[in-house]
Amino acid sequence: MSKPLFRVIIVSWNVKNQLTSCLRSLASLSFDKDYFFEVVVVDNASSDGTVEMVKNFFPWVKLIIQKKNIGFAKACNLAAVGTEAEYILLLNPDTQVTAGFFSDLYRSFIRNKKIAIIGPHIINPDGTTQRSVRGFPNMWVGLLLALKLLDRMPRLAPKYFLPDFDYLQPQPVEQVMGACLAIRTDVWHRLGGFDESFYLWFEEVDLCKRVWQIGYEVWYEPKIIVSHEAGVSFAKLSKADRHNLFISSLVYYLKKHKGLLSAVIVWLLAKPSWIFLKIYDFFFCPKTYKI
Repeated sequence: MSKPLFRVIIVSWNVKNQLTSCLRSLASLSFDKDYFFEVVVVDNASSDGTVEMVKNFFPWVKLIIQKKNIGFAKACNLAAVGTEAEYILLLNPDTQVTAGFFSDLYRSFIRNKKIAIIGPHIINPDGTTQRSVRGFPNMWVGLLLALKLLDRMPRLAPKYFLPDFDYLQPQPVEQVMGACLAIRTDVWHRLGGFDESFYLWFEEVDLCKRVWQIGYEVWYEPKIIVSHEAGVSFAKLSKADRHNLFISSLVYYLKKHKGLLSAVIVWLLAKPSWIFLKIYDFFFCPKTYKI
């Protein structure tokens, strides 16, 4: 058997139903011999029967079972070890690929050797466009995110939120969403994969940043379409835990790329909102998953 062009890496945590749909969408493309791919699922200690589902219904999937949740970045790095594929595709379990996905992705890569990362046109289950392209965050963006203002007032940070971005045109971008992100394997290894100091969130932002720093490009490609039911795994966490993980990763990113002062200022501002959410969770959301 010839080596695959793509290694598809999926990290799963208590999303059995969504993962089932994702793997079925991949299975529908499994006879496309021109763009052969392999699939690796890392299960981060799910308790909803995910492991049994994969074993029983998708025996062609390589399954890596973790006894504890090791986080997204570390799980992806683990799944990428030893691959002979030319490209790595990071795919969330709450996504579904569409016909022609791998052929279009491959053609997009070979047209320009400077392209290291490609992000597709991500759509919501209802067919509307999901805003999947951003600029790189700075301290100002970090402050807005910490205060939860940016989603409601995107014009406060137009270079980050890109409210006028044209999702119909292929173009180089600063960063693409990690829900579906393809990267050249040689560039992945050159960068050492994800920085495992990111447990969850901002690991793909950091990866895109480092790709640009070594002279490669990140592109958005609208003709490649993926459906994404956003935030299924994250919704199982309490609001305080989600906020804490998000801010921790944001602060680490700012420290790494914008300096210690930026990171400290954002962390100090975010702390009161975390305390408020902890109190809210204690009284109103007692039943949540623990990571």
